[in-house]
Amino acid sequence: MVATRSNPAVKTKVFAYEDFQGLDTSRDITSLDTGKQQHLTVLENASCDWRGQIVRDPTASLRKNGGIIRHIRFFGRDELAYVEETGAGLNLSSDRDHLLESVYPTNAVVSSTVFNQQAHFAARSLATYRYDGVQFRRNQSPALANLAPAYLNSIQRRFVVAGIPGKETEVHFSRVDQDEIFADDEDPASTNALRAGFIDIANLLGTADQITGLGVFEQNRLCVFTADRAIIYRIDPDIDNWIIDDNAFINIGCASHNTICNAGTDLLFCSRSGIHSIKRSEDNGILVYSYSVSDKVDLLYRELFNSVDDPETISAVFDQDMAQYHVFFPQPGGFLCKRLTLAMNPESGQPQPKFSTGTFLNARCGAFLAGQLVFGTSGGVYNVNDVESENGTTPNFRVVTPLLWHGSLSDQKETHSVTIQAAGKGIIKMSAQDDAGRQIGSLVIEVDDTPDDNYFEDVPLSKQYERMWSHKYRAAQYSFETEGGAGLLRLIGFAISVRN
Repeated sequence: MVATRSNPAVKTKVFAYEDFQGLDTSRDITSLDTGKQQHLTVLENASCDWRGQIVRDPTASLRKNGGIIRHIRFFGRDELAYVEETGAGLNLSSDRDHLLESVYPTNAVVSSTVFNQQAHFAARSLATYRYDGVQFRRNQSPALANLAPAYLNSIQRRFVVAGIPGKETEVHFSRVDQDEIFADDEDPASTNALRAGFIDIANLLGTADQITGLGVFEQNRLCVFTADRAIIYRIDPDIDNWIIDDNAFINIGCASHNTICNAGTDLLFCSRSGIHSIKRSEDNGILVYSYSVSDKVDLLYRELFNSVDDPETISAVFDQDMAQYHVFFPQPGGFLCKRLTLAMNPESGQPQPKFSTGTFLNARCGAFLAGQLVFGTSGGVYNVNDVESENGTTPNFRVVTPLLWHGSLSDQKETHSVTIQAAGKGIIKMSAQDDAGRQIGSLVIEVDDTPDDNYFEDVPLSKQYERMWSHKYRAAQYSFETEGGAGLLRLIGFAISVRN
């Protein structure tokens, strides 16, 4: 038997990198080398799980072929209605092949909600439509036709609209359980507690701000967002019981209504500066406040935010099963789209957000219901499969580390070997460049489910692939890319052996 181990007389020191924490743009790449709880500078089409492993994003299967999907909503269990862009305008379509052509112009930003088991669609200054599984048709309320709102939601058995031209600070509510009766449709003399009504926040703002979105917090609280703040109302089916929540102070605004998502007991949304969450205080159970969850990727977020033509086209979806919040940034030109994913991974009982990006399928919107996540893309609708599924189209991930110094910031290092710990199926291509940007070298490792017999004493992990890696540098930035394979592929960690 031929020995593959190196000469034991060669003395080396091992520098291991593991427990990956996702992206971090709050520090320079020269100051991110930590080894344990290692952050990354590029994490594309992959995410970091709660154990710190880099996991390739799941495969996706084509559900409905088509054009550019601009907006998507579940109207029933595993049944979709969506907005599709064509050359003539925006069409309303569904899984049942019902189609209403050229409903909105191509520059319209569509929002939607589900009320009375029907999907409702709206765009600013245009008609509101609903879909009941049989046909798309206009809402028959004369008052709603005059309002022509931009934002829709539902709370406490009422259909809620805002973003009204000429009434930018008003929120209108339908009669209880009836989406075609609004305030101007009611008898002015009616005293019915279930009647339609509206609220005007103009004199509560103290500025010339306008409503930019509507969200529902907990069961009965309506978050009315403006560009700079949010006001929370406690809503009841009885119109006489509507009241402002004095225990809520939200001094941050929402940039796009379609980014507002319920995430467990929290409410996530995107502002101009980052991703924020509204939650109730765990200390007293009374105070409602907001906090930023994207501070460590603030530069990346603003770069993505500024890359879109209109901030209102930014949308998001929350995957409840995976605890991931996906934000989509459509790029100019109409076909490309970038995605920023926030993974709320529980570690030691506290959610530690980990960020990644994605370009897979150019997904530009999404919807989630009953365990099924779907993406609307530039080429139709796709079902996102479980992470271990081998069906459908497989993404290729790309990971880039910050500059790794292996100890001293000034000494020249001479490496001996590299060990990559990985599991699953696929091909990993590793390359590296030094601190001057010069290419050092590269190698290819095929990962499969067969246990490898290599063993790296200082890094006792089960799946290990050791290769010779003889190079000299002061600091190096390592890159890992995948191709081929399907299903679950995890990069657990890697280690560089440096000669003493």
